[in-house]
Amino acid sequence: MVSSTFNVPVLQTNYAKILVEVCTEYGIDLHQLLEDSGLPADLFQSDSDFIPSESIKRLLFLSSNQLGTTQFTEVIALAIQRRILPYILHQFKPYTTIGEALPHINSIFTLDTPSSNVFFKQEHGLSWFCVESAGKERQYFQWTEVFAILYIIELISLLTQTRWQPDNIKIQGTETDIIQSILPTGCKLFVDQEYKAIRIPSHILEQPIHLSSDTLSAKPAMVEWHTSFTDNVFEVLKPYVKETDLTVEYAAELLDYSVRTLQRKLSAENTSFRKIKENLMLSVACELLEEGHSLTYVSSQLGYANLSHFSRAFKRVSGLTPKMYRDSVTRDSTTR
Repeated sequence: MVSSTFNVPVLQTNYAKILVEVCTEYGIDLHQLLEDSGLPADLFQSDSDFIPSESIKRLLFLSSNQLGTTQFTEVIALAIQRRILPYILHQFKPYTTIGEALPHINSIFTLDTPSSNVFFKQEHGLSWFCVESAGKERQYFQWTEVFAILYIIELISLLTQTRWQPDNIKIQGTETDIIQSILPTGCKLFVDQEYKAIRIPSHILEQPIHLSSDTLSAKPAMVEWHTSFTDNVFEVLKPYVKETDLTVEYAAELLDYSVRTLQRKLSAENTSFRKIKENLMLSVACELLEEGHSLTYVSSQLGYANLSHFSRAFKRVSGLTPKMYRDSVTRDSTTR
């Protein structure tokens, strides 16, 4: 169930994996890309549902610098078309036409990516597919806008089974060099707008939605999200608990908050970053112990300097030593 008060910007981990895979297929070093983007080192082993959006924005920026504008936009457009959109197209099956679906676009995308701010707007007789993003002042914001524009173009193209191109686009930023390179000749571009938007003409709104079996992936399971800010933070940071530098400063950066704001929001729910980090440690440690890993291995995976430090931290949170917990798990498994 999606929370209506969701306020942690995220992207599905599956989409993050796709983007990383595509970039590395073109020669970008995987480990360096994960580290520089702020993605967890074990991203492909992670069973977490969501990853911070901020890391994906950095991923786009870094990859574009290495691949060059032309190749990168081609790579991303292909990844969106063939590997990302097939998951969300299932959400359009209840609708007959584009015009019937677009007024529900916020609900469609909220089910897929809870923090997305996507909406349909009609003004002065024109219809707009809109996306609002934060971080306009950041150096990689133009790539955020490029990704959104390519995404909408590819989505409309797949829904209509055409190679559709827009004629009017609004962007939030003022940098246009990369964006201009992906636009068709004659497309009008409006800068420094409240949100980015692509005009959808009346004849496209009237078109029936075409969804052939080869454009759909296996239907994804709906991800249940949590209602409290603390739970959201816990789930999003879980893949990073093995990082030895998971400080409150790094967590705030990943979540796109100031340290003060993050601490204030956690305090409002009677918790703190330290408590969340301790509970994250306990959760991951228990999972690793239940998988049969040694105490030394678990301790090193969680970044502890030595086994004694890990044991004290584990006992402080759980009331048991890690050895006692491991032995209890072993007893339970042998008595079943």
